[in-house]
Order: sequence, then structure tokens, then C-alpha cells
Amino acid sequence: MSIQVVLIAALVTEISGHGSMNIPPTRNAGVDATIKDDNNGCQHASCMWFSQGCYIGCSNCTDNYGYGFDDFGTNRFANPCGSKMVQTLPKQYETYPIPGGVWAANHPWRAPGSSAVLDSCGLSGGSYVDNWRAAGDGKSTVVHKQGFPGSALPRVKEKTTWKAGSVVDVAWGMYVNHGGGYIYRLCPVGSNLTEECFWKQVLKFHGDKQVLRWSNGTEVQIPATRVSTGTFPEGSMWSMIPIPACASELGGQQGVGCERPQFPPPPGCDASCWGYQPRDTQRCPHDQCATTEFPDIVDQVEVPADLSPGDYVISWRWDCEGTPQIWNGCGDVTVVGAGDVLV
Repeated sequence: MSIQVVLIAALVTEISGHGSMNIPPTRNAGVDATIKDDNNGCQHASCMWFSQGCYIGCSNCTDNYGYGFDDFGTNRFANPCGSKMVQTLPKQYETYPIPGGVWAANHPWRAPGSSAVLDSCGLSGGSYVDNWRAAGDGKSTVVHKQGFPGSALPRVKEKTTWKAGSVVDVAWGMYVNHGGGYIYRLCPVGSNLTEECFWKQVLKFHGDKQVLRWSNGTEVQIPATRVSTGTFPEGSMWSMIPIPACASELGGQQGVGCERPQFPPPPGCDASCWGYQPRDTQRCPHDQCATTEFPDIVDQVEVPADLSPGDYVISWRWDCEGTPQIWNGCGDVTVVGAGDVLV
């Protein structure tokens, strides 16, 4: 363990998650966002909207670096708020199955949905304060401001219309892989965009398949892993990230542990698909990381048949397992009646 702690200390200044919703278009990419953008995972710095220092059993995120050094003092693996909450996630759904589970024990995915967020649509740069150590530069987002709440972003111009009772596509992509899982929720336009509102209308995933979609249009259908045991709200359905990171505490930071994946990759996801981050970057040099591109993860969700027609905000939430981070993004959908004609 001592060798692992030294390794983590050496790498903690260069770690981040980075992901964004792509279908429907996300407000976090600006009012002109479109699903036709071919920059998977980070349209216009939309991957910079998240919450930093979030742990299971805590009523608030710590709003700082939160990798076991600034939060915990001398006990690097303790819960920063003193919560005694233990993992509710069944072990077979762990995406960072580190022996003993110490490093990730208090991270959001170990009790999906239970951790607080700083904003349900993400916070620019992930924190109200300078968050450079987590690579969360809020000045690079569409608002160019650290700590701006995503819930205050204007709606996108491109209109997305869903029929009540239908099955529709949703998708998101990532640029750095911290494992865990994700969910989609709705809140009526005009309401306060809080977790309380979004948890009232969780969208159920449809079917047991999902699609990996690369920017060149290549698609591979794979089995989906849905999780509804040990989740919050009770019984809510989440989807586990199907793409494994590298087999180390930090998932492959600087190529460490990238000789093998955290768990078996899905069919069609070869050695260039899984890992920590695409190669040829400062964090994952070409000679250490084989990943060339993370594909978008495309699912289908069910629009409730009894959902009242009107305008809604959709919130995508990614609970990380390798880090105490939660990524959020929000978009806009108009729901029409089952008998209405889509325009």
C-alpha cells in the first residue's frame, strides 16, 4: 500500500474526469450546440462542468481538489465529512475493482445518486475556487468564468422534441475515464433546477443493449449493464460505464497500469478503445497509452406515457468511481402528446 500511496501523491496534480452529454445538445456547450458536432465528449469545453470533492454520505461537496490529500488531512482514505456510510453498490458493478476497495470506497459510484453536487447542471471548472489541480479550468468554458452554475445557462437553439410514451436516443462522451455510471433525469422548465426536482422524474433505460459510436460514424452494439440495486433514489436505474480504464488506482494516469484494463472490455472495444485518456497528450504519452478515441455511449430511454406535455430540462449525471467527482450537463426537450405529430 505504501508504494501505491507514493504513486498517488506524485500524480494527484494532473487528474481529471471530463465528459459531457451530446444527445440532446447540452447547454454547457453554448446556445448553438448541436448533436451534429463531431468532437465527441467535449464540445466547446462542455466537459469542464462538474462538482469537485463529492463523497457518499456527505451533505455537501468539499469544493476542493479532493483526491485524499487536501480533504482528509493525515487520513488519506477517510470520509472528509466523517460519514460512516458504506458502499451500497453491489460489488459486481464496480468499475475500479481495486483489491480492498480502499481508494474508491467513498467515491460517488459506490452509492450511486447519494452524493451531493454543487450544481445539477454542473459548475464551470468544477469548483467555486481555482481548480487547476483537477484540470478544471472554468475560464475555458463558454462562460469563461470559474464557478458559474450550469443551471443558469440559457437553453439551446436547436429544438429536441419527444413524444410521450416513446423511446428516444441519448448519448454522452468522455475524454478522461474515471469509471462509474450515469443517469438521465427531467425537470420542468420554470422550476428550480435542483437535484430534488430532477430526482422526481428519472428516465428509465430501455432494453439491455447500447451502442458505442465513434466520430467517423462507426457503431458497435454491446450489452448494457443496468444497475437499480443500491441506488438513490431507491430503485432508480443507472447504467454502468462499459469502457474500462487502465488497471491502477488512478485508472492509467501517465500510462501507469495500462498493460491491462480494470475489467474486460465489451465486444468491439479493442485496445485502442479502452484506457484512461487518448494518447499523444501530456497525461498519456504515445508510447504508454494505446487509446486513440473514446466512443460516445448511446442509450435509449423511455419517455413516460403519462408525462405532461411541455418544456423540460434534461440533466445527465455521471457519478465517478476513481475520483470524488460528479459530472453534470443539461439540455432542453419539448414533450408532446402521444398522438401529436413531430415537427
